[in-house]
Amino acid sequence: MSERRYEIFTITPNFYQLGTPSYPAYLLMGDSGVIIEGGTGVTFPIIVDQVREIGIEPERIKYLVLTHTHPDHIGAVPHLKKLWPHLKVVASEVAVKLLQKEEVIQEFIKIDRIITEVLLIKGDIDQWAVELDNPVFEVDMVVKEGDKIDLGAGVVWTVYETPGHSPCHLSFYNERDGILVIGDATGIYEPGKEVFWPNYFHSLEEYCNSIRKLAALPAKIGARSHGGIVEGEPRDYLQRVMKATESYHREMLERLTQGESPEEIALDKAKWVYTFTNLQPFKLIRAMTELTIRRSQAVVDKGDLFNIP
Repeated sequence: MSERRYEIFTITPNFYQLGTPSYPAYLLMGDSGVIIEGGTGVTFPIIVDQVREIGIEPERIKYLVLTHTHPDHIGAVPHLKKLWPHLKVVASEVAVKLLQKEEVIQEFIKIDRIITEVLLIKGDIDQWAVELDNPVFEVDMVVKEGDKIDLGAGVVWTVYETPGHSPCHLSFYNERDGILVIGDATGIYEPGKEVFWPNYFHSLEEYCNSIRKLAALPAKIGARSHGGIVEGEPRDYLQRVMKATESYHREMLERLTQGESPEEIALDKAKWVYTFTNLQPFKLIRAMTELTIRRSQAVVDKGDLFNIP
């Protein structure tokens, strides 16, 4: 386990932010508990140490819920399942299909190693991740829109399908405490610079629909998969996300109209992104910006994408 102590943020008496600031995971306790986010391989021992520090018996934690299956969100799954085999891994049906592809898993493992290197360079961690010989990414429980995850003591999560960032993305809402786990449904936000990077890698239209869906919930606390807890009202944050998404999209289309090539724009935007979030290698960030350009081009004739009632 890690010799370094990583801060635990107590959001409410039974809701905790674990992991690292760059790659947080969340723990909510009722009679039983749930960890939301599969983390990275290197955050596995950090999460384990934090659970022990809080004083919660691992046997009380029943579920390990995945917002989606990008590499930086599933790397700790096989480690946690090996240590705590009673955990039920929860994900969407689309996620199950993705995790059954061997070539996808191998690519995920490769990227997880790269993420470890990036975090070591940044000083966010001080040791390499332990690699398993045959990591298993099996889902025990498939959920869909409207399903409930009941932890007892009145603590119930409702599942919301929120694709756009990825095809398999889920968000979760706990009505009793007003907690909304947003995941990566709103992309990356750098509060120090008030900068948003819209992450509609799968579909811009679905990304906007998902933001609208989340904005309709009367949430009091918003929890992101990067950047931690939302400051202020989640609905206000979601409105700012939508405005930033529209601005980003229109800039892409305008630059294309003016004759810039998608490659030129992608390189420029990747350089901009890397100035405030370098959690991924530059090459991967550039590929991501190329994706957003293509997704913007796919809805060039679509109107009224960005309204929040």
